[in-house]
Amino acid sequence: MSGIICDIANTAAGIGIGALITWLVARRYYMRAAIELESEATKIRNLLSIVLKSLEDAGMVTLVRDPSGQITGMNYKLVVDSIIHSQSITSPNLNKPDKEQNP
Repeated sequence: MSGIICDIANTAAGIGIGALITWLVARRYYMRAAIELESEATKIRNLLSIVLKSLEDAGMVTLVRDPSGQITGMNYKLVVDSIIHSQSITSPNLNKPDKEQNP
């Protein structure tokens, strides 16, 4: 009986140690990924700010800002220029040619 209990204890210890090692390794990589993600998000946020300010300077949008000056939204302007062209287009003859027309 003591052999079975010893086997169960060894199995439980192995599972516990394996779980601890897995958790430590995964946490290390997740923390590194979180730092890289934060850096990438900051870069994207800066680029988006540049694009939005350029659109505002071009008169295409009006940016909505909070009291601290941070962009919180935008209102865009819809400009419609309509130029109507009239042109006659003939479609090709898709009928089978007559046998008389072919030599």
